[in-house]
Amino acid sequence: MKFRNRRRRPPQFVHPEFAAALEGDSDTDVPHERREQHKAAQLCRQVQRALNLALASRGADDSLSDLFVEQVTPAPHCGHLLVHVVAPADRPFAGVLAALRRDTARLRSEVAAAVTRKRAPELSFVPACTRGGSDE
Repeated sequence: MKFRNRRRRPPQFVHPEFAAALEGDSDTDVPHERREQHKAAQLCRQVQRALNLALASRGADDSLSDLFVEQVTPAPHCGHLLVHVVAPADRPFAGVLAALRRDTARLRSEVAAAVTRKRAPELSFVPACTRGGSDE
């Protein structure tokens, strides 16, 4: 039995952007980064909502019921979140932070129940930046 000499196909044209995307050298990661930023912002909003609900429906410790979470940001990623808390002006923030640290485990479990993640993010509490100025 004799084998025929098969012709080799000429190389097909590959679009340069497609080839670069396969190699990972193109700017096609921009939509991926944008999607990751969107997911991080979405998680932060969910955590903010869960924490505000948890602080408002305080059971044992009424010292946290007048706090408000103004903003949640990734620090430096979504596994650790920075929670910006607003407290009444007549309360020293050192006392507020101590109360939040005592209740961090419960607040973190509330966050875990509200968001779907493999692990609940770590929470760090800081005072929210208030803008100076007069009340109108």
